[in-house]
Amino acid sequence: MEKHLPQPASTPARRGWSPVRVTLACLLAIAAVITLAPRCPHLHLKSEVGKVQAHCPAQPAPLHPPSTIQWDDESRAESIELFRAAVRIPTQSYDDNGEPGEDVRWAPFYDFIDWLQDAFPVAWKAANVELINTLGIVATFQGSDTSLKPLLLMAHYDVVPVPNNTYDRWTHGPFSADLADGWVFGRGSADDKSLLVSQWEAITHLLNSGYTPRRTVIITHGFDEEEVHARRGQGQIAPFLEKRYGANGLLMVVDEGSGVGDLFGGHFALPGTGEKGYLDIVMRVGTEGGHSSVAPPHTGIGIMSQIINALEADPFKTKLTPDSPLLQGLACVAQAPDAPKEWKKLLKSSKGWAKLAAGFAKVGAMQRALVSTTTAVDVVRGGVKVNALPELVEAYVNFRIDFSESLKSTKDHVERIAAKIAKKHDLEFRAWSGEANPASGRFVTLEVFGAPLEPAPNTPTSGGVWDLFAGTVRAAMGEDLVIAPFATTGNTDCKMYYNLTKHVYRFMGASMDSMANIHTVDERFEAAEHHRTVDWIHALIQNADSYNGPQ
Repeated sequence: MEKHLPQPASTPARRGWSPVRVTLACLLAIAAVITLAPRCPHLHLKSEVGKVQAHCPAQPAPLHPPSTIQWDDESRAESIELFRAAVRIPTQSYDDNGEPGEDVRWAPFYDFIDWLQDAFPVAWKAANVELINTLGIVATFQGSDTSLKPLLLMAHYDVVPVPNNTYDRWTHGPFSADLADGWVFGRGSADDKSLLVSQWEAITHLLNSGYTPRRTVIITHGFDEEEVHARRGQGQIAPFLEKRYGANGLLMVVDEGSGVGDLFGGHFALPGTGEKGYLDIVMRVGTEGGHSSVAPPHTGIGIMSQIINALEADPFKTKLTPDSPLLQGLACVAQAPDAPKEWKKLLKSSKGWAKLAAGFAKVGAMQRALVSTTTAVDVVRGGVKVNALPELVEAYVNFRIDFSESLKSTKDHVERIAAKIAKKHDLEFRAWSGEANPASGRFVTLEVFGAPLEPAPNTPTSGGVWDLFAGTVRAAMGEDLVIAPFATTGNTDCKMYYNLTKHVYRFMGASMDSMANIHTVDERFEAAEHHRTVDWIHALIQNADSYNGPQ
């Protein structure tokens, strides 16, 4: 079905898939499934009309801000130079980093803070800048009306490390920030220093025009975001702000996420209004050691292989429920002029949703990930020598939890499977006990490690704050845009802020074709779209400042 996926545009270097471009591919893939259904009996998607239907959220009128930035060639060039300067600073964060002040690999982060202060002196002076845990940045632009909940803008300034053995594969150096054929190349250009710089540019434009905030604006930057951890950065900034403003103390949070693009003849913005949960576990199998010349029917590695195989042979069921932002997003896309007619029928009942999810999952791994909990066995360790039986075998497994599931249901699924294998081999079984491995030496244990995360609560897609957000997107990025809720399979720093607001939007404010090769060789961001992101943030700050609706 690859022929049904959107083809990458021609660029001077290999084009990669950003999360938002994958979003479009996923939606097109659903259309491919439905289009092929008459020829594929196992993809038959006829549904009956039920009482519950999926609906696209109401689309508020464009909400135009009091002022816009008047760009000229000089100001555009200056904006891009600021963006490029940020990319040149190699703020690479590693999973095994020590504490700030102890690990020399944090040195570029101090340089970045110094650069930020020098690059945006007007905004830096106007803000109360606080450094949380040394490198976490909180810049507060105090509003005159303290009864109004603050607007929070987020971006992380750490980037995925560039392996030394890939440097020669880059068309332009990974920290060169070269501007070539309209693209800024470099690690972090797309993920997500454009957003960070745009936030500071936007507030600077406003301050230079005489703006004084009525509603407090807060800009925060974490430094260990990448994928799930954020323990040192936003993991400490969020409780700091909660202590200051209280639970539900913020109006809205806007962080990295998706953007805008065309699909089936319609024009869409796809803000993330939810994200999947996260769980890491370690499975351990203990067996007797000894010489391999006197081997049992199954070594510890063999038993662990059976557990792994059983997990992969019993995947989580695919689902499409109101808990998934994807359902509302599809209801919006179904209204596009060229969207498959069958969609509207399928979206009218829960039976149709189930069939849609099942067909969607058959397209590929990314599609299945959006409608189910995923299981990934990523690390296996066991044995020390080829002629010695392994006494302890470990496997580390990562789960991205579906919107309709939970940490408990995920653990229950694994426990059920592993317990059967343990019983089969007469091994002691313990799950989630937090105790050391049983003294018997013959066991199967399951333990959680790291920082588990429940699926995100869905952001409301109705009411005053939704109207503020969606109306601003339509005014700043296109009045004909339909705002379609969506979600990604990964995690963002937003996960730290659910106590502070229910209004969380993961949205970059740029074209979804403007971000290429995130996390890999030749990462880059389209320069013209950087200005578009500045415009979007500039409009949002003003509209939030004027907003008098429910908080």
